[in-house]
Amino acid sequence: MGRGGWLTLLGVVLLALNLRAAIVAVPPLLPELQVDLDLGRSAAGLLTALPVLCFGLLSPLAALLGRRIGIELALLAAMLGIVLGSLTRTLPHAGWMLLGTAIVGAGITVGNVLVPSAVKQHFPGRPGLATGLSTASMTTGATVAAAVSAPLAYALGWGWRGSLLALGAFAGVAALGWLPQVRRRHIAPAAKPQQSSGRILRSPVTWQVAVFMGTQSMLYYAILTWLPSLLRDQGVEPTRAGAALALFNLLGIGTALVVPTLAVRRPDQRGLALVVCAGWAVGVLGLLALPSWYLLWTVLAGLAQGAALSLTLILLVLRARTPESARQLSGAVQSVGYLISASGPVLVGALRDVTTGWGLPLAALAVVTAVMAVSALGAGKDRQV
Repeated sequence: MGRGGWLTLLGVVLLALNLRAAIVAVPPLLPELQVDLDLGRSAAGLLTALPVLCFGLLSPLAALLGRRIGIELALLAAMLGIVLGSLTRTLPHAGWMLLGTAIVGAGITVGNVLVPSAVKQHFPGRPGLATGLSTASMTTGATVAAAVSAPLAYALGWGWRGSLLALGAFAGVAALGWLPQVRRRHIAPAAKPQQSSGRILRSPVTWQVAVFMGTQSMLYYAILTWLPSLLRDQGVEPTRAGAALALFNLLGIGTALVVPTLAVRRPDQRGLALVVCAGWAVGVLGLLALPSWYLLWTVLAGLAQGAALSLTLILLVLRARTPESARQLSGAVQSVGYLISASGPVLVGALRDVTTGWGLPLAALAVVTAVMAVSALGAGKDRQV
């Protein structure tokens, strides 16, 4: 690719490192953060739910930003937004924390939307290499953030504010690494008129895939937010609870790579989808019935979350007849799905607030796995929108 190509690829990898880390860094720190800011668990759930809401609501605006100022400058603004949001949420009031979280979510949304455009623009001959590295980088960033946020806060004595600032600073490093690309100006392509979008929305297949996507994402963000708090209530020390969350994120990489290959080998994906649902169900019910075996349940849930996400993405391809319908199906499913999933962290936190333990919240997540399984019977069936 030449020196310039490798420098651009390094910039893409640095950008992708920050597309989950600022969200995943918060859950291991929630108990102390709640005490300092006087947040109930339902309000604390917003600290994960707000970025997910941004994914669902702000993606069209992110694409518009890329068309107005160019992909390169928009991605620089995204990283600076994450830095600004990380600074804002360390100010001494719960309102600043929520505002900073929303700014972080907006920055990540721009990155989610425009990093694939940057890959297509800068690496037309090697999209697989660039996409694989950016995806692995995003997962690596999430895993590292989950593993180190508690040690930074407690072992090094930086507190939750110092930990979040340190991890937010990596977005500043990414901004510096991306800075050489800003002299270019590539415009994100405008969306084509969606003449058949009404037909997409009227198809039951669209809604079945959307519910499957929303429930799997709801489970992921609920466990992401509350697993460390649940484990700490069981007497697990903060660094071990953070390590369990890191393991939960890390294990999704393998199944995310394998499941799409399995799915495309058969016209009907219902059996595969039900196996994924069963993995989620066993993980959730295991935490409910035998929390002392949390490592086993974390492994099962981690494998299931990577499998469920990749299965959702490949279903967007398999359930569509044409590239245009695939684009429209993806837009509809992801918007609806992220709006559904944003309720997960808040719901679990609210249920924990009104009970004396984690039984009811975990039982509610078990019901979500059942809904996911029902939607899988329609989403995995061999038919198209």
